[in-house]
Amino acid sequence: MKRILPQLLMLVLLLGSSFSGFSAGQKISQKGLNVSLQDIVLGDDAFHGKRTFPSTEWWYFDAIFDDRYSAEMSVRVLSALQKGIVISRLNIYDQGSLLSSDYASYQLNEFSASLDVPLVQINGNTVISGSYDNTTGNFIYDVSFEFPQCAAALHYVGCTKGWKRQQQTGEWWVVVLPQATVTGTIIVNNTTKKVSGTGYHDHDWDVTWRTALNYGWFWGHVSSSNYTATWATILSTRATVKPMLVVNENNAGYLDVPSKTIWFSAKDIHLDHGRFVPYFFNIETMTDDVFLVVNMQVVSIHHEPFISLVNYWRYHVKCTGTIIMNGHIELVDGVFIAEYLQFR
Repeated sequence: MKRILPQLLMLVLLLGSSFSGFSAGQKISQKGLNVSLQDIVLGDDAFHGKRTFPSTEWWYFDAIFDDRYSAEMSVRVLSALQKGIVISRLNIYDQGSLLSSDYASYQLNEFSASLDVPLVQINGNTVISGSYDNTTGNFIYDVSFEFPQCAAALHYVGCTKGWKRQQQTGEWWVVVLPQATVTGTIIVNNTTKKVSGTGYHDHDWDVTWRTALNYGWFWGHVSSSNYTATWATILSTRATVKPMLVVNENNAGYLDVPSKTIWFSAKDIHLDHGRFVPYFFNIETMTDDVFLVVNMQVVSIHHEPFISLVNYWRYHVKCTGTIIMNGHIELVDGVFIAEYLQFR
């Protein structure tokens, strides 16, 4: 059911800022917020419940497979006054170019999710199921998305330690799987293909109008043999940035890199869907704990607008660079997924 209600509710969420009295560049108080990095438990990836005030919560997965294919999947819940809608989506790419895309929207009473563990069901069908292996310490997920145009059934086994942070605007960002091994099947053009590769999963909740006070953000993740770097840059205005970088070591811990030691740049500007967007990114840091330099050249770009107010670009980027930790040098060389979002 591709209804107009999702767009209308999103519009309410975004336009809430115009009634708040805040300007887009105004700093929000951090009183009561926990902006430090924290360990996670399985319950952090559970559903956080229907909301009275307009907000959105979502689960996001992506995967880069060993052959030419990649995938992105999500379930998004938009709620207000204890009511709302749910949108599920699947995109499959061939060498970074969109091959198949489909989505569906549902009433909130067609959606069921546990408040204790990651378990999401739509119309009685399990879409996301997560568990924790006490023996290995890995988070394990099974996801299943099925649409008329495409489908995916994938098994994620984490190999990095998850973490969470409450952002300055109040929402929570939980990176459950900075990196995971992925196996399963995808169906596209009525053909079933076995796939394997690496994947990523995060979860956000309590995303409200305050988030839309920002101009937008960049986000992505890159990996070497033993390290994974999850990065983001929040644009409070078009020219005011706050970079973030967390480096995970496989089967070990993570390092939260201080924002003031991170350098991020976006260059090679092109006109895309009436907006100027970068086609090259660079992120660098040099501290006593880590040295990282990664260049990201855009391979392909997929524009996905949210109604007419929010522009979203999903990138496949060719990443090359170096990560040095604990005296160990590793090279970054591969294609990964990144994004650029503009609220205005």
